[in-house]
Order: sequence, then C-alpha cells, then structure tokens
Amino acid sequence: MEKEVAYMNLRDFEFFHALGEVLSFTQVAHQFGVSQPTISHAMKRLEAYYDCDLIKKDPSHRFVVLTKEGEILKTYVRHILYEFTVLQRAIEHARQDQVYVGFPPMIRARILPGLLTEEGAVELISSFELVSGGSKALLLKLLSGQLEFSLIGSVTPLVHPNLTVKQLYQRDFYIFVAKENPLAQKKEISFEEALDYPFVLLENDFVHTKAFQNLSDKYRKKARILFRFSDAHTIGQMVKSNVGITLMTDFLPFQDMKGLVKIPLASEDKVSFYVQYAYLRNAVLSDKLLVLIDMLDKLSQKDQSEPS
Repeated sequence: MEKEVAYMNLRDFEFFHALGEVLSFTQVAHQFGVSQPTISHAMKRLEAYYDCDLIKKDPSHRFVVLTKEGEILKTYVRHILYEFTVLQRAIEHARQDQVYVGFPPMIRARILPGLLTEEGAVELISSFELVSGGSKALLLKLLSGQLEFSLIGSVTPLVHPNLTVKQLYQRDFYIFVAKENPLAQKKEISFEEALDYPFVLLENDFVHTKAFQNLSDKYRKKARILFRFSDAHTIGQMVKSNVGITLMTDFLPFQDMKGLVKIPLASEDKVSFYVQYAYLRNAVLSDKLLVLIDMLDKLSQKDQSEPS
C-alpha cells in the first residue's frame, strides 16, 4: 500500500516561524487572528511532511520547545519567508511597471546634476520612483525588496552576500575650519587635536556620523557638538563664521569655499567615504536600470579622470 503523501503550504511556514519565536500556540493564534486548532493542524502537516517531531510541549504544557529538527527548520524557514517576501515585491513592482531607486540626499546632490547632462537622462530618471533617505535605511529597503536599486554611502566598502555592489567613488574625510581659526595654518591635523574645538555636524542618519563616531571612539576626549543640521550648506556657513569646525568629505564640496580651509587628517586618522550602487544578486534588472548603471559608471570614470 502506498504511503499517503503529506502536503504543506506557505502559511504553515509562517505559523511555524512565529511559533519558533514566541513558543506559544495561544500567542501565534492571536497574532494571525486564527484558532489554536488551525496552528496545531499546520504543525501536524509540517511534521507529517518531514516525517519527524518538530515541537514538543514543556512540562508545564504552557509553552512548546523546538526539537533539534525544529531548530533546523526554523533557520531555513526564516530564509524562505525572506525570499518569498522579496519575490512578491519584485513581481508587484514589475506588474505595475515601477522601478524604485534609492538616492541618499548628499549623494543625489552630487551625482544627479552630472547625470542630467546626458542625453535622455531626464526622461529616464523621471521614469523611476526615487526614494530618499539615509544610506542605512535604504540598504534595509533594498535587502527587503522595497527597492530594485540604490546608491549607498559608507565608511567601509559595502559587502553583502545577497548584493551585487559596484564602487563608484572613494573620498577622504577632512577637517574644515574658518580661515580665522587657529587650525587654519596646519598642513594636517590629528583628530585628537581637532577634539579641542567645538563641532558642527550633519544629523545622525548620515554616514558622516559613523565616521565621526569611529574617530571619537579612538580617543578619551569627549567631543563637543554644538549643532547638527541636515544640509551641508548650513554647516559650511556656520564653520565659515568660526562657530565651530566640522568633519566632512569633499565628495559634495561646499557651495562657497571662500573663507573655509580644508585640512587633511593625519595618516593614523584617515577615514574614507565610499559611494557605491547595489542591487539584489538574483535580481532581474530592467532595461531602464541597465541604462542608469551605464550612465553611473561613465560619470564615475569621467570624474576620476578630472583633477579634484
């Protein structure tokens, strides 16, 4: 007599993943708005399919415990559900003919003007759904399938097993001071010495904050931060007025450098700002995105060949 074939469905995986997190049938049933028997039947289907026990009740019978096989399944189910979510979003975006592209504000301000000089670029870029935000937030959206493509800034080269990444730019960070500031005569400066002066910085969701924090952590001096702003122009004006100094990359130069002095950091404190684009490794890129990638690559090559 043939063995009865066991079946399962994606919902069973969702129930199991939740049960593996909270270890309570009652809580999972409440979370999904279903009855406890619905959860129990789902677990039985999974156990029948894999022909093993995945859960067992603890002595109090109030909670469940995953078996060794259950722990293995939990690890894989998390990945399966992640891939399914990304797949759903990719198909939905394709069905609606929408391409979501992440553009951090500072990178956008530097790159977009150069792109828009290319023939056909205005029409191309206007066809995308441009999403603004900090690089960290955009990276999370990219990994979850909310974006098809994103430019991302970082203080170390971006590496992720799920992503294809291409570096476009690498720029050093500098200390910027007013021409009247005592530091203005220096050819280079250690970050420890810079900590003797008050800072005006970008807000916390910028990559620059990570660079500043990494340097600050090297020394025992506590940084004195007077103000944080969301735009480099305001910071440039404050520094020019000698209110404070700032740590900034020259990737996006201040609109008016008159009255400002750019001081390189000493070799032991050098930090770089990396700009790269990224997309999911298994993504099927649209023709429009392939054109954008070609434009970005050419713009980067052109910028690298020109003197800073």
